[in-house]
Amino acid sequence: MRWNRWGGAALVLALAAAGCDPAEDAGGEADGVSRLKRALPAAEEMTIHMPSAAQLAPEQATFYGFTRGITLVVNGFVWQITHLVEDVVASPPTETDGESFAIWGPYADALSPAVWRVRVDRAGDGVFDFRVDGWPKADGEGAAVTVLEGTHDEGAGRGDWTYHLTAAHGLDPIANDSTGDVAVAYALGAERTLEVRLDGVQGPHDPMAGSSLYRYTEAADGAGTFDFISNLDVHAEDDPALDRRELLRVRSRWLPTGPGRADVVATHGDLPAGEQVDVVECWDDGFLRSYVRFGYAGMAHEEGDAAACPFDDRQAPAFEGFDADAFADADLVDALPGPVDLGEVPEPVADPVARPSAYYTLVRDTVRGLVTHVGGALELVRTVTRHPPGDCTPAGCSWGPYTDWNTRVSFRLAVTREGEAHYAFRGESKRFGAPEDAWRTTMEGGFVRTEGDDGRGWLEFDFDAAAAADPNVAERGAYRAEWSREGDHRELAVRLAGLVTADEPRPTDARYFVEVDADGGRLDVRFPTNIDQAPEKAAREEFEGRFRWTPEGAGAGNASFAGGDLTEGWAALGVECWDERAAATHTHTVLRAPDQDTVPNIDADRCAFADWQAPEFPLMGDEL
Repeated sequence: MRWNRWGGAALVLALAAAGCDPAEDAGGEADGVSRLKRALPAAEEMTIHMPSAAQLAPEQATFYGFTRGITLVVNGFVWQITHLVEDVVASPPTETDGESFAIWGPYADALSPAVWRVRVDRAGDGVFDFRVDGWPKADGEGAAVTVLEGTHDEGAGRGDWTYHLTAAHGLDPIANDSTGDVAVAYALGAERTLEVRLDGVQGPHDPMAGSSLYRYTEAADGAGTFDFISNLDVHAEDDPALDRRELLRVRSRWLPTGPGRADVVATHGDLPAGEQVDVVECWDDGFLRSYVRFGYAGMAHEEGDAAACPFDDRQAPAFEGFDADAFADADLVDALPGPVDLGEVPEPVADPVARPSAYYTLVRDTVRGLVTHVGGALELVRTVTRHPPGDCTPAGCSWGPYTDWNTRVSFRLAVTREGEAHYAFRGESKRFGAPEDAWRTTMEGGFVRTEGDDGRGWLEFDFDAAAAADPNVAERGAYRAEWSREGDHRELAVRLAGLVTADEPRPTDARYFVEVDADGGRLDVRFPTNIDQAPEKAAREEFEGRFRWTPEGAGAGNASFAGGDLTEGWAALGVECWDERAAATHTHTVLRAPDQDTVPNIDADRCAFADWQAPEFPLMGDEL
């Protein structure tokens, strides 16, 4: 993590530059203004120190490095925020009554699209409020939004403030590349404390908007404590298939001379319900591991000497209002469909010839396309649910926003329990940084898990909504998909509604049905296409066909064209067969006159299927 992850660097620079304004207050700085300035929290006072090693070593304690890294990041972040205020008030105020308030600004850097202003007000006896406002240069002060606001109690040595990253992003998205809120509460004195809460913070280094909790304490002698709650995939190195992130709770403690101890509890994620991993790690004054213990499911592994730990009691962090059960989403995640539920792409020929049969190629490419579109939507659902949910209730859970930083499209997901093993989900998308009213429903669906990996589901996807968030989406229209899996029998039905693509600007309605089992498979299709490809014959014909294949890969296809530029009532029919390597073994086409039942000849010796069959499409859920 770096400072610009939180989007404040440009704001700091702009206000720091403003603080160098050579203009002076004609009357000098009043005592009241000085007190207003002294009431603001100083960066040095809020920096919490942890003993550090001169250099890293392979034997360095894992959670010492973890603690040290997070401490530096968060302290550095808080230091930058507090210096923002310090730099601004280093110059004379532009307006003040000398006692109850002072205003610095508005100021703007030449290259910044925003104008900034800082104000401090006396709110009571020894209590002061402060805030930083900003607005676009082109809009004027009437468009001001608050990016930083807080309160400081001078007598108690306490205060709090909140940095609104989303507001700063809206003013200058290049310099302020993150969204969310950062809330800080502090207490100064013999023992200093700092609590930082990240609420929905997301930026280029964070695909999933997250909420984390940090609490630091530092005694006068330099001893300290670090509490942290977040998520991490604890199985990443051991088992890539277990890729969900677990909930991690850490308390690290250290002596002024350096030795320390970390107590860690990991739950949820891919861990079974009710199970947890317990870790104790200690380090010496050289920050090398002196003891470690792992405990899980009644088993334990130890290395080193427990007597070397500077603290012999186990402690876990506790944050007011934190509910670990809000992350209990395992049953929902296990029940949600994924690309695997669609089954394998039915490519029965493992080693096709260089120039396979045209009908075999149509089958392969059509099924690939169907599975890519439906599987892509389900993969997005799966990717988002690798992270802990933002909120869970007995009725369901929600995740996100999750942002793909290649496209800068944000996605959020809500899942609800509809009944026994029956779940519904809805996904919404918008451009990262766009206002909240920009969210549009991109997909919605449902799934029923029957037994084991078996189940059935449906999904509707809106290309228009997706394109509103991602200008790279070329398609328009929508599709509905339904699928089922029962043992080795799998079905996938897809209906396109008003689909528009770069290659075909005319809206297209189409139907597809794929069925695969131990006996082979079939694909039924129906869609409009222009078989003539001539400017003077632009009308589209209706294409439909049934394509079947055996478990060994040999197959046959029956297809017809009608309407369009063909003479009314006439149809063109074709048969093509292929062998186990997808080489064409038989082809025949005929023109069928109105009121005739002519079909192409089928060579039973060279075709795996010797009968002509027309496609049949089952009714989908919204058609029943």
